[in-house]
Amino acid sequence: MFTAIMMSFFLVVVVFSFHYRVLLILSKVIPVLKLHAQTQVLLIVLVLYMAHIVEIVFYAAAFYTTIEVLELGEFRGTHHGDMMSYLYYSGVIYTSLGIGDIYPIGHIRFVTSMETLSGLLLIAWSASFTFFAMGRLWKWKDC
Repeated sequence: MFTAIMMSFFLVVVVFSFHYRVLLILSKVIPVLKLHAQTQVLLIVLVLYMAHIVEIVFYAAAFYTTIEVLELGEFRGTHHGDMMSYLYYSGVIYTSLGIGDIYPIGHIRFVTSMETLSGLLLIAWSASFTFFAMGRLWKWKDC
């Protein structure tokens, strides 16, 4: 159990640090670009979308490691043991969708719960960043 807890907290630090760096880079690069304001907003949304995909991949790799290498649990249900199953599961958990066709057994349940909490916070962070960027860049009378 200790390994699952430590892995979870390590993952939280990694994905939050990564997300912070993406937001920091966006806040420095976007104003310098000579793009239309609405195009800048679109670029922000696309970059944040890709950041979330990378974070989902981080968690998928962690699930692979915790199951296949550390043997801290297993997946049951329609899990096929391939990387696509890990990516699918991670995406479902990160977005709090929670379909339930693949479910964790063992200590990886804790990692699963931490990914859900992380995903919720990171998506909200991205939404607030986008909201403030739109407030600054988007001229509503032009719409």
